[in-house]
Amino acid sequence: MRANAASRGPAGPTQGVRRRILLVLCVLLGQPIPIALGAGFRLEVALLAQEAQRAYVGAKSPRLAARIQSDLGVLGFEARSYCERAGCAPAPIKARIERARRALKSGAINIVWREMHALRVAYPFDLRGLVPRHSSARRLREGAFLYTRLCAACHVTPGAGNPAPDLFALARREGAADLAVDILAGVRGTRERAYADPLSDRQVAALVAYLRARASGQGRAHRPPEGHAGD
Repeated sequence: MRANAASRGPAGPTQGVRRRILLVLCVLLGQPIPIALGAGFRLEVALLAQEAQRAYVGAKSPRLAARIQSDLGVLGFEARSYCERAGCAPAPIKARIERARRALKSGAINIVWREMHALRVAYPFDLRGLVPRHSSARRLREGAFLYTRLCAACHVTPGAGNPAPDLFALARREGAADLAVDILAGVRGTRERAYADPLSDRQVAALVAYLRARASGQGRAHRPPEGHAGD
């Protein structure tokens, strides 16, 4: 039988208070903010910063602009949820999102990039463990296995009617950290088809290592193992 409020004794700190205490301790001890306290928001910020940069430095794309507009709407919801959990004020975040929306509408993509870059600096997505420090033969074999098993069916033939990008092209033009963010996001613009992060940190690192090695011409000798991806 569930105890009533009177029999529970003094109430302890609420979940929000406990989260704020945890955040303060992380800051004081120089530890990263736990990913569970804002993974969706921080990942969305990183993705929007990348998309805005692509639109800023590359050719104008109505499809990319529409995606950024849609993602800015998603970011507003993510920001509210994040601030409720983390105990922060949402107003400064929403102000940057609103400035980015107005800038996108007027075609000032440089301002969109500036606002999203500022948010990415303020709320970085923790990529430790996802960006490989070295590319061993074992890691490249695992990456080859995962690409063939999980990615190739959609990403081998990108183009009209297929929103899945060429991962090797991404690997050629992006750094390891941005590539890891792309892998975590799944298929951009079709969220219902994106993977719900089924990969471990080690597996993401293996995919990043393999894609970058293949893109640079260094990983062609590595083929998927016949058994499994490794321990």
